[in-house]
Amino acid sequence: MLHTAFEEIGRSGDILLVENGIQVFSYLDAHAKEQGMPALIVLDLNMPILNGMETLERLKSHTVYKNIPVIIFTTSIHEVEKAKCLEIGAVDFIKKPARFQQTISTARFLHDSAMGGWQSAFVSGSR
Repeated sequence: MLHTAFEEIGRSGDILLVENGIQVFSYLDAHAKEQGMPALIVLDLNMPILNGMETLERLKSHTVYKNIPVIIFTTSIHEVEKAKCLEIGAVDFIKKPARFQQTISTARFLHDSAMGGWQSAFVSGSR
């Protein structure tokens, strides 16, 4: 749904969508040196294979990737998960909106948040 919201605001070319945390690292390892670091990574806590929390922990402990801002975008409403993600180093924790119009607003917010860097946003597991 998030990718569709980026399409709706005309910014689908500004994001790269992958399905899981392993693909996050595969992409970064293969492309970061040539294309630069993404301005923002958006993770879903419920990704398959390597979930969002595990991916966040690995990103924040990685010497090269630890400074990439990460926002958690998830259906979770658990305060413990939110606190843990923020403690690990996520810059924000956003609950997925129930309505598509709110998702469009979220896509605009994420795009604007990523504009501080020159590379596009990187969305993992958040369709």
